[in-house]
Amino acid sequence: MVERSELQKMARTIDAHRKQLDTLHARVEQVSAILEEHDITSSILDELIHSMSTGRASAQLSIGSGVSLNYVHEGDKEGTAMVDIGSGIFGQKSWSDAHKMTIERKQGILLLHQELSEQSTQLEEKITTLAQEFNTAAEQLQPKSSSQISEKTSDEAKSSEPSAEKQTRRQPRRGSRFGNELTLDD
Repeated sequence: MVERSELQKMARTIDAHRKQLDTLHARVEQVSAILEEHDITSSILDELIHSMSTGRASAQLSIGSGVSLNYVHEGDKEGTAMVDIGSGIFGQKSWSDAHKMTIERKQGILLLHQELSEQSTQLEEKITTLAQEFNTAAEQLQPKSSSQISEKTSDEAKSSEPSAEKQTRRQPRRGSRFGNELTLDD
């Protein structure tokens, strides 16, 4: 039989895992947004590279607050882009080099996304298992059903002398003010 303190410990563990799962879901969303950004960057660089064959490449560059600048590159020579090469340092790279770097970064971010998704799935399974164990343990802790209690009461009434020991032993009332059912909050 499981004690109430063990149930409370199980509930705290489940709650901690749920918080960890929420954090993991937030990270997965952040990584997904970064992947989308890399997709957009990669496709723009790809279009610029392909448009060089016409001798003229153009794009609109957003500078924030709903304002965009027109960019026009003329000539058959490949243009350049400023690329963050780490630690806030930017380097000037050709469009094709910037495209390669973007694809490589995206592959690394995809691996991270997969790892986080796997961790999330494993944690969800663990929470489900723990919740089932908690529910099973809580059922074992529940007081006897009313039919068992009424049978016991009728048996005691039949006996001619109730023992003094039974009269003095009273269990303190356990449970919350909303009934005797345990929840994860108990």
